[in-house]
Amino acid sequence: MAAEARLLLVRHGESEANVAGLLQGQSHGALTPAGRRAAEQLAAHLASLSADERPTSLLASDLRRAAETADIISRSLALAPEPTPAAREWHVGELDGRPASELHQAVAEAGVPYWEYAPSGGESLLEVRTRASALVGSIQEALRDPANAPRRVRTMLVTHGDFIRMMLSMTDEYTIERAIGVSLRNTSVTELALVGGSWQVVRIDDARHMER
Repeated sequence: MAAEARLLLVRHGESEANVAGLLQGQSHGALTPAGRRAAEQLAAHLASLSADERPTSLLASDLRRAAETADIISRSLALAPEPTPAAREWHVGELDGRPASELHQAVAEAGVPYWEYAPSGGESLLEVRTRASALVGSIQEALRDPANAPRRVRTMLVTHGDFIRMMLSMTDEYTIERAIGVSLRNTSVTELALVGGSWQVVRIDDARHMER
């Protein structure tokens, strides 16, 4: 069972704030027409997979941009999205809605590692990592339960860029410093496999569905 378990991490579709270069944090955000089209392309790709390749459950951050992406995907999978507040984006507090460049400047002025910086009213990436770890732990617990394992063996999670990066930082291949630098396109799929009790990277930023 453990060798077959997969986590399929999907970054939400392009949002209006993405286009404007603004931080969204835990504000809801709305998808652009291009974001909805890309989600539809991903849904079509998933529908074309064999039954033993398709996700067996669908979790989603409850922020609008992720929930809307999951709703589009769900139509091709006959799976009801499960709202998952723990998978929300990095809470950037007072920087929400500000240009992304202001976050980088604030970190530099604070003189601390990027992952330790917590904007006023927000949280640090280390705290995001703690949320991610707890969610992964709940999935692994379900995998140990014969009644729940079939539903969680290929779990798709529609979430956010920094949450996915923190998921990567829990693998053997990625330190938190390395994970922060990973580029993730909207609606791309990052896949982790549970092997021997630890998560391993299978693929990162797979956006082949947008090449159709």
